Amino acid sequence: MQKEMPFLAETRGLQNAPNELVQKCRHGLDAIRLCIQLSGNTHEYLCAELGIDKGHFSRIMQGKAWFPDTKRIELMNLCGNRAPAQYDAIMTGCDLVEKSKDAQIIALKAQLAALGVAA
Repeated sequence: MQKEMPFLAETRGLQNAPNELVQKCRHGLDAIRLCIQLSGNTHEYLCAELGIDKGHFSRIMQGKAWFPDTKRIELMNLCGNRAPAQYDAIMTGCDLVEKSKDAQIIALKAQLAALGVAA
């Protein structure tokens, strides 16, 4: 299988999955399945990129094996969405809030202005 060269590939940022779909997830595996479905990536591609055996990946998708926690962030990055993280946030009564650099800059400028320091 030929891999993409990262410096030539267009990187896409992580997007939130539609909340109405995430809220329908019954458990974490449903959120992982949703993450994969929304990406349009094949199981074969994800197996190769994540370094997971195809047979084990098949058992994971059937609910007969556990998805490795150490691969969750990598999965979300490959799939381009945060469905598993959103599910975790919903189940723990939290909101998932993206902290962008622009928002941080605005907040820091506001703090400087409050202190009377020119930005």
